[in-house]
Amino acid sequence: MLVVIACHEHLTYRKYIMRNKTVFKSLLAGLAILAITTGLTSCKNNDVDDTGTVNLKVVNASPGAAPQGFYLANSTVVQGGLSFGKASDYIVTNSGNNLEVQFRNNGSASPYATGNFDFEKGRYFSIFLAGQGQTARIKVFKDDITAPASGQVKVRFIHLSDAAPEQVDIRRGSGDNLVVNLKRDEASNYVTVAPGILSLDVYATGQSNSLGKFDLTALLPDKIYTVFVTGSTTSDIKVHQVVYN
Repeated sequence: MLVVIACHEHLTYRKYIMRNKTVFKSLLAGLAILAITTGLTSCKNNDVDDTGTVNLKVVNASPGAAPQGFYLANSTVVQGGLSFGKASDYIVTNSGNNLEVQFRNNGSASPYATGNFDFEKGRYFSIFLAGQGQTARIKVFKDDITAPASGQVKVRFIHLSDAAPEQVDIRRGSGDNLVVNLKRDEASNYVTVAPGILSLDVYATGQSNSLGKFDLTALLPDKIYTVFVTGSTTSDIKVHQVVYN
């Protein structure tokens, strides 16, 4: 009798385990489907936020590129005419996730460069066309439009030159470092400088031979600037400045 009872309890326990395994497998399958569905939703192309807006400044930093138009989520934002070194004013448009952005040669229906990016509502972004030909690419940077200290200038630097080394240092004409180890396609932190003409030298990181000496157009007090480095050959490395306020 004791053996029969023990076997009965064992069979009951096995049924309990099997039943819970089945429930667990069903739960895992459901979670997997939910994860896949959520992933597909989050990766939705051109997930436009119809209730949110974002502020975009568009910059043509592609040496030798034709004047460019700019398109966001299949809508025209800049209707051509943006020549090399030039920037648009801030443009207010819809925010969203995985939005397709395109630069196109003026009058062309085909993209010169394309990419997909998230644009959080209420934020400010700069969108750069960099490189040229096979290296043409789009780089997006979040902007900080907080005012500088009274009477001062706030400036950041972006390295977009294919001809300059992978990492560069940017120094004042006096030799003092403003930014060190700035990698290609990245932006520095903002630094504070005095208004007026700012003389710059660009160096390969840690080196002493200048890749170019430049005088920026007089920086105005209480303004915010981005200075970006371009150049597809070592002989045409240049710096350009964009004002933000």
